[in-house]
Amino acid sequence: MITEHQISSDLPAAPRKAWIHHVEEAKTCLLFLDGELYTGRVKAPEAIAAAHASGSLPPATCVYLPSLSAADRHEVYTCHERFASFLTLEMPRWIEREAGRFERLFLCGLSLSALQAIFTALQHPGVFAGVLAQSPSAWWQDERLASSLGTLPSSRGRFWISVGNQELQEEASHPPTPLIQMTSQLASVRRLAKRMTDAGHDVRLHEYDGGHDPVCWDAELPRALGWLSKA
Repeated sequence: MITEHQISSDLPAAPRKAWIHHVEEAKTCLLFLDGELYTGRVKAPEAIAAAHASGSLPPATCVYLPSLSAADRHEVYTCHERFASFLTLEMPRWIEREAGRFERLFLCGLSLSALQAIFTALQHPGVFAGVLAQSPSAWWQDERLASSLGTLPSSRGRFWISVGNQELQEEASHPPTPLIQMTSQLASVRRLAKRMTDAGHDVRLHEYDGGHDPVCWDAELPRALGWLSKA
């Protein structure tokens, strides 16, 4: 059963809602950014339920955190420190209060929210047991996240990072804000994954056959979550 909840906080720009998919006896919780995309276009609830039924994925309660708007995505998913603090300081307590206590909490995102997921886990190590980052927008601000790894805490994290071999777009603008992509998703993700691996993180880079496509993210979801859950 999926239930809707309201979240009040001083850290995000505005109150937010969340959807909780409760699973009995789950010891793991998956926190999905871009919740509206994961539940709508990616169809994560169906993919995860099927993986549970087949026994390929242990039971997990899922919390989906949707964006407020397209402009909001561009703000809070681009290495946003206050939003990272909200995800690591407030959301675990909120999840425990509303959904129960779990042994492990994972953070999941796609595209811009995958960038924010990686940044959040690097900025606040030890909160999340692992990160699912599907096609992260590592090109943001001339690959700023990869360049700043040396300034972030050095604690080792576990990351599934994926990108499509057809994600080759360069010199593109992304409305509704002046968000400019100079390098391709494929090249920038490869460089970020290598730098994270060199920094000592446990990184699984998965290059799939396809583009920046919810169908591809849906297809790899059980395998990615299965790898993370085996940590």
